[in-house]
Amino acid sequence: MNKESILFLTKDVCCKDYLSCYKPNCYWAGKMPNLEELAAKGTIFNNYFTAAPSSNMSYRGMFTMLFPHEQTVETYKPLDKDFEGDTLFDKATKAGYECHVVWDISWEKDNFVYARCYGKNTTLHSIPDFRQKVGSHYIHEGKLANNDELAKKTVDTLRKELMSFMDPNKKIFVWCHIPHVLKGRVEYGGDMDVYDQCIGVFREFFSDENIFISADHGNMNGLKGKIGYGFDVYEPAICIPLIGPRINNMPVCNQNISNVDIYELLFNRTIPQREFLFSDSAYYAQPHRKTAVIWGKYRYIYNKLDKSEELYDVEWDPNENFNLISDSVYDVDRHVSTPACEYYFYPHWDELPQIREMLRNEKNKIWKDVSQTQNTYFRLKHKIATAYLKMRRKKI
Repeated sequence: MNKESILFLTKDVCCKDYLSCYKPNCYWAGKMPNLEELAAKGTIFNNYFTAAPSSNMSYRGMFTMLFPHEQTVETYKPLDKDFEGDTLFDKATKAGYECHVVWDISWEKDNFVYARCYGKNTTLHSIPDFRQKVGSHYIHEGKLANNDELAKKTVDTLRKELMSFMDPNKKIFVWCHIPHVLKGRVEYGGDMDVYDQCIGVFREFFSDENIFISADHGNMNGLKGKIGYGFDVYEPAICIPLIGPRINNMPVCNQNISNVDIYELLFNRTIPQREFLFSDSAYYAQPHRKTAVIWGKYRYIYNKLDKSEELYDVEWDPNENFNLISDSVYDVDRHVSTPACEYYFYPHWDELPQIREMLRNEKNKIWKDVSQTQNTYFRLKHKIATAYLKMRRKKI
């Protein structure tokens, strides 16, 4: 192996709850020896946020190094040209690295054009039959079952792909994106054993000091009665795993970090400094856009569709149950409004007016929108698309 080669490994729709380094009593505790060893001798980042809770928007953020609101993309659609600036891959190439992307073939066929931010000289390796087709993306009849033989074949296929281009005489940067569910397993979060075997394969080619393990986004995982992703900016969807080599002699880092700054960690081993982070569920012209402003322990959320606001203290209220945006609360059973501080114990009510104003101001600074006419058009288009999707699902 070349000790300078770097691996950035992301797992699609991977929640922190799946990993024992974040949730010691999770099902997979003791069953992921490769990841657990890397976490034990590396740095675990507790507050690492995706710029968007959906795959292609997340890639675009990571590799252009820009938040969605800083980009020119208006809506989620196939793009007709590559990102015009230097991507993370271009910067890596200039630093002397040969760049490679390893992913399931479906990403090259269906997803590539939604981000187009993979650099001018990057080689794509699209693995056929790497992804188990499950979930809302692949509606099917019947119940699938785990298949250990297929899982072993999946791991072997990954090893063969790496053997085809890894060269100990070259500095190589690899971004590998592991699919929602690896072939041989059948549920989100149910393929962690196979995922860990894949991590073991990568350790054959990369030094542990140059392996970074993360995700593109998480999923709602049952929070607020939802199981999917892409439409919400709550903690399970946007606060994602990041395990890297030991940095600044810290076993744990609690600083808020965005994936738009991942280049600094990968190549400079420095922890980026930002006071405010942002995560968007959609691009700025889309009517169902939700924007999160992240500051310390607070999460402010603005919902474009109905102009509603939410505010949570995730240290006090990890499940984001109580909205702190107002000093009054409506009792839906008694049909009366009452002072929130009389119903809900929170020791920092006096600080909230200033915090609300500050976070609203930060949202206003980055907020941009299209004209009222365009908004009407996009809202109508969104309604038609939603109605069509519901009708199609009913037929299936």
